[in-house]
Amino acid sequence: MSNGINFFQALLSSIFGGNDPDAVKRKLLKSIAKSLSRTKFHFYKINSKEVEPAFAKFFYDIYKAISPAQSMFQNTSLASLKQVVISSSLSDKQHALLADLTEESIRELANTVSAKDLRKQVTATYSAFAQGFTSQKTAAIDVLYSKLVAFYNFCTYDFYVMIKKFDTSLHERNFSILPKFRAVDGERVEEELKNFTSVAWAIPMDATWDDMFDLMKKIKGVEPIAPNIWKKIIARLRSVKDESVFEMMIQLISEDPLYKEKIRVETQHIMDGYLQEIKRQMENVLEDVKEQENKVNTEKLVNQVFGTLNIEPLKNYNDEINEILNKKSFKGYQYTEPVKYLKLFLMDYAKKDIRDLSDIILVRGEWSNQQMSTPMSEALHRLLNISDAIIKFDEKLAENGEWGMKIKTLLPRCERDKEARNIINMVIGDANDEAAQLITGAVKYLIIYDKNLKNALEDFMKVPHSQLIVNWSDLDRFSEGNLKTKSVSIYKTIFSFVQLMQLFNVQLKTSPRY
Repeated sequence: MSNGINFFQALLSSIFGGNDPDAVKRKLLKSIAKSLSRTKFHFYKINSKEVEPAFAKFFYDIYKAISPAQSMFQNTSLASLKQVVISSSLSDKQHALLADLTEESIRELANTVSAKDLRKQVTATYSAFAQGFTSQKTAAIDVLYSKLVAFYNFCTYDFYVMIKKFDTSLHERNFSILPKFRAVDGERVEEELKNFTSVAWAIPMDATWDDMFDLMKKIKGVEPIAPNIWKKIIARLRSVKDESVFEMMIQLISEDPLYKEKIRVETQHIMDGYLQEIKRQMENVLEDVKEQENKVNTEKLVNQVFGTLNIEPLKNYNDEINEILNKKSFKGYQYTEPVKYLKLFLMDYAKKDIRDLSDIILVRGEWSNQQMSTPMSEALHRLLNISDAIIKFDEKLAENGEWGMKIKTLLPRCERDKEARNIINMVIGDANDEAAQLITGAVKYLIIYDKNLKNALEDFMKVPHSQLIVNWSDLDRFSEGNLKTKSVSIYKTIFSFVQLMQLFNVQLKTSPRY
């Protein structure tokens, strides 16, 4: 027994006299029985501990009155009622905005604008829709839904189970035959009575119900029960509640004088969840549209940059390994696709075409200010280093490599060894971070190189008045094909490759390394 109850019993003992807990309990129950007998509701026979037929009649009358509502709610969920409550509160403008936020509408708009512009337009539509829910309007929706929930819970309470205990011949929702109730042992209805009070006393009895009945009539075409009948039910419930009739009955049936009814009247708050769900669905469609657009753009840019070249994945940082990791519930390698493109571009294009062009422009070109060539030269140097770093990175993930050895050793026992799983997750995280470093570093220096190449091309257009490189006319003879055409082609290819890399939205977790 808790300290609180011991203290309470000690207090009662001081009032009623004596230190015998059982004696105190008997006095309390006797006092409760006296209080119950003074009420106008004669539901419980104290001497025989039986619940009287009048109790069953009380519930039967309510059951009969709300039976149409029970039938009405039979195939109705609270989730659907929630939608109806909110929908009924929308203005004409909000209805129109909501229609523009459906998946069908968003995808239709996606056919005419880019994913970026689509996001801007749909986000603006959502903001305008959400702003229509003022604090006053939101509060009114919550109050209406709270009443509807309380009414729904009350009407769907299983009255029949309790009433049938008093007349076993009773048929559900058959009111053509008058029931013949008999007294039953109190213990048989104790739990049902507790359940009923938790539902009934949650009804906001001082509320006005006209708006709820108007909504129900709008939904179903008819009112669930006549409003005046509901008012009478509320009045009877309030009378029983005010006199604590059911609480005292439960105290006497359970012989627990300290029992208290657990009443929890809650105001439902449904708008936050509603708006979050609309936003979640909206975001899912936007992400899917973006993903589809990225897929199309990726294919287009890969074709522009590589043409018919065979693009092979890295030996160890690849999707084949990911399948093994995924089976063990690891997230796996995140940047396998962009890294394979980067490796091929640097190995096949940067080390050949870009370096050949650089040898002509940077080495044989006579720069009016040699320092102007430094960023372009440094960018190429960095790109060649990253090309070598990709090979070393992939080797670390080989079975005999620094990281690959750990994965190979720990993977068989990761399902039963939490530490092994943590180490593998750490290795995967480090690998993904280094892959991100390689990609972002390469993109950075490709942009620098391409920007300076553009400056050089613009200078080329000024011949014979060029100012950056003074011997453009001599450089063409060192190029296989027209130098200008070659330079423009390389500029466009680098630009396209940078666009390709940016589609993958690579995220750095640590400071840039390359």
